[in-house]
Formats: sequence, C-alpha cells, structure tokens
Amino acid sequence: MIKLVLMDLDGTLTEDRDSTRIDLDAIYAIRLLQEKRIKVGLVSGNSYPILRGLYTYLYLDGGIVAENGCIVFYKEKYRLCKQMDKSLVIEFKSLFKLRDTWQNEYRECDFGFVPAKLTDEMINWAKEKNLYIKSSGYAVHIAYNAAGKSVGVEKLLQLQGLKKEDVAAIGDSSTDIELFQQVGFKVAVGNADDELKDIADYITSNKSGKGVREFVDKLLKGELDVIK
Repeated sequence: MIKLVLMDLDGTLTEDRDSTRIDLDAIYAIRLLQEKRIKVGLVSGNSYPILRGLYTYLYLDGGIVAENGCIVFYKEKYRLCKQMDKSLVIEFKSLFKLRDTWQNEYRECDFGFVPAKLTDEMINWAKEKNLYIKSSGYAVHIAYNAAGKSVGVEKLLQLQGLKKEDVAAIGDSSTDIELFQQVGFKVAVGNADDELKDIADYITSNKSGKGVREFVDKLLKGELDVIK
C-alpha cells in the first residue's frame, strides 16, 4: 500500500508546463489521498519559502524537498548543501546576460536563471568554479554541491521511516529522474519529457494537473499495479 505520494510542482500540479496556475483537479486529488490517510509531499527546484507556504495552505503532511534536494523539511528544516556565495551569482548572471528567476532572493543554495538554455561556455565556467550546473527546462541552476532530488528524497524517507516501496511520485521534467530513483512507483504526466516517460511505471493520458487527478483516481480504485 502506498503511504506517501511525492509531487513535483511546476508542470505537474499546475495547469500546464508553461503555467504557474495550480490546477483545481490536482488540489482535489490531494484531498482524495488525504481522505485515505495517504501523505502528500512536495519535491521541487523551487525555493523553500514558496514550497513551505503551499505546504501549509494545502494542509500537506508528507514533507518538502526544495531547491533540487538542497533543503528538506519534515517537522523541522534541514540544509543538505553549502550556501551560495552571492558574488558568484552576480558574476554568472552578468557574464552570460541572464535574468534572475523571481525566487532567487529567497534561495539559499541553488540559484536559477533564465533563459533556461545551457551552453558549453556556462558549463566550462561552472567547472572552473567547481560548481554544479544544470538546466531544469525552466531555468539554469547553479550550486556549490547540489544534492539532487534523489538525495533530498532519500533524507525525507529516512525521517519518516519509509521504504521506497511505500512511496509513489509524479513529475514532468528530466530533473524528476532523480526523484524517481528513490520511489517504488513512478508516474509521468502526459506532457512530460520523453526521458521521464521512458522510466515511468505509468504515463497519464492527461497533462499536468489533470494527469495528477487521473493517477490518483486510478490509484485509489486499485487499477494500478503498484506492488513490486
């Protein structure tokens, strides 16, 4: 029996991959899980304050993995990465003529910039500075030692005393591949990146938030083979 469902935010709980509007069907799906006493948690590249606010007002209880694994919350907050030197953030943005994502003022370890296209020059700069660099498809991210969603989720499961087999996850982008490494049942929404679909146990017919509702309906009806 699944005890915890971990959900990505952008492109998963939202109405589409280019939208920041949370789908009402996704919220309803969360309520359905909660009625069955299945915990719901958030795993995202978003900053901790943003996810903490959503977590509180959606009345979730399954924990948070923020900043691509650097920040974990379950009853209390844990930082798994070194805080970023702001001078490097300014240098990177200026050198490559990028714009801060609006959440950078709230970030601690993993900083994002747009446009999201990652270039060889950026990769070489990051290598010289001994920094992690990756594009999520929404932004280019840099960090000293980004934990990755896999490390953050592993910590979250340890805090709750759960095994991989107890957990399902749903996402949309290639950054969720690391999330999938730590769970027993993997779900990609219908408009997810092909790399994620390739390793998913189930791909929804519907996109983003509607796909979340589809997955939850099938899970609670016993129509998915979640036993490994």
